[in-house]
Amino acid sequence: MKKLLLVLITVVAVSATVFAGCAEPEPEPTPAPKPAPAPAPEPAKPITIKFGTDLPPVLPPVLGLHWWADEVTKATEGRVTVEMYPASSLCTQDAALESVLTGVADMYLLSISSHRKIFPITDITGLPGVGFPDETLEVNTAHMNTFFELLDKFPAAAAEYKDFGPMFLYIIYSEAYLMSKPEIRVPKDISGLKVGSNGIRLELVEMLGGAPVTDIPPLAYEKLQTGVTEATFAAISAVHDFQLFEVTDYALDVPFGGGGMPCVINKDSWNKIPAKDQQIMRDLAPEAAKVSHVALADLNTLSWQEMVDFEMKVTATAEERALWDAEFAKLWDEWINQAVAAGMTKSDAQALFDWWKGKSDAEWAKQ
Repeated sequence: MKKLLLVLITVVAVSATVFAGCAEPEPEPTPAPKPAPAPAPEPAKPITIKFGTDLPPVLPPVLGLHWWADEVTKATEGRVTVEMYPASSLCTQDAALESVLTGVADMYLLSISSHRKIFPITDITGLPGVGFPDETLEVNTAHMNTFFELLDKFPAAAAEYKDFGPMFLYIIYSEAYLMSKPEIRVPKDISGLKVGSNGIRLELVEMLGGAPVTDIPPLAYEKLQTGVTEATFAAISAVHDFQLFEVTDYALDVPFGGGGMPCVINKDSWNKIPAKDQQIMRDLAPEAAKVSHVALADLNTLSWQEMVDFEMKVTATAEERALWDAEFAKLWDEWINQAVAAGMTKSDAQALFDWWKGKSDAEWAKQ
């Protein structure tokens, strides 16, 4: 009986083992689905900066700006494209401020002297008798750096540009000299003459008893040729660029004030540019200014040599220059008054003037 029971148990055990071996294996658990990869971020859309000037692209002041536009486009690999609009093709100088503020233009090369009422304090750059010489790269760079120092040192000056993005490009505007048909040596010689100019020099002409005529170098030739004017204030480079030597006989070697051309940028346009590309734009600015300022210095030197060659250069004596400076001083007082009207205290305005003139005098002393 025991043997039979043992046999039965053995048979049952073996059967269980066999059946267990024949049973289907448990299915592997289904793995959880992998999450879909995150979509690749869309590439940033290229930003286009429309940069206007009122000068043809071949003139020295804008040579560096066109170079800068190309280099920014390359250095940012097209993330920021600067499109140049020369010769007032985007807007005129008169409309430039409104165009930049409203975004019609993203950037513009401003002429401070053309917007004196908007920039009464930084209009010091155009005052006769306190401008900078302009026949070397070094002095043109000194003028540019002094302008940036002015904005840092005097908050009232910087406030004139508060509605724009940061300024990092500034091109100097050459000193103006007096090209004339009759010889002019002293202030009284202007009395009764029709004299072309713009900005504060129009006031100087009126103050000296002349008839001021609004004029700019590109239009000066025709006005001198037709008798609309008998003399005109123009940068000496205009002798070469616009052949004014053909319609004048004399060039008085007294600097009647130059000016500055800051490049302003729309604040919203600036803020949409990524920080790394903003830095690229800033980093390229000094070299851009250098390109323009070298070209200006070379052209001014060439133009003065032409004046000598044509026997047109009139060099004022020390006594004659003192007479001009006495008239300039009246315009200096007027500038201080307009700076006070713009919100500066008289002492601060005087301090700014003395500081700027000191910088200018130091550069002239090196010549």
